[in-house]
Amino acid sequence: MPFLVDEELCRRVLASAKGASGAQAGLAARDLAEEIFGREDRFVTALADSPVPFSIERRQAGAKNFVVRSGLIYLHVKSRPNVAVIAPPHFVTDHASVPAFLRGIVPQSGAHSAAAVLHDWLYAVAEPPKQQTRFRKERFRADRIFLEAMRTSGVGASRRSLLYRGVRLFGVMGFGAASELRFIDPAAPDRLIDPALFDKAALRAFTILPRPDQMEKRKR
Repeated sequence: MPFLVDEELCRRVLASAKGASGAQAGLAARDLAEEIFGREDRFVTALADSPVPFSIERRQAGAKNFVVRSGLIYLHVKSRPNVAVIAPPHFVTDHASVPAFLRGIVPQSGAHSAAAVLHDWLYAVAEPPKQQTRFRKERFRADRIFLEAMRTSGVGASRRSLLYRGVRLFGVMGFGAASELRFIDPAAPDRLIDPALFDKAALRAFTILPRPDQMEKRKR
């Protein structure tokens, strides 16, 4: 069962990453991984079955971007070790970046919404490595998580393929772009929080968390 909507756990990602270095965040992230994988019985196969609704809404009336109101955790079991991918609340996303002329075929929201939010978050916290090979690998990983999250969300094969091909062909400029990392201030929804308050390395440390027991086996 791949999805968990947990406001408290996801809020801790932002609280822990604020003002922390990547090394400090790495230690706290291991503890968070233990807690998340210890709650596996609370994950659901379909977000519609979640006792806490996954909420994403337009930032303002007529706005092109959206705000993630509730944090989301996704278990990506196709990777070895398995990983938990976390998208925190208050993140501003353009959702599925579908050109207007294609929205009759692929709407901006739908069964692919959760996967699109996860993908936007993975791109937002990326720090494009200078090595081209590593850059391709890290971006490919984010795109494959998007593809698998769509599959487990019940997105049909043709729509899944269209969206995946779109990010592979046109997503390169957004990977790690500074403009992608945006949060609203929950105390003042019209205001953005200064992203400089967060260390990107710290945010990344909390974004993809390996399953602790599988990591221990790999070390032996």
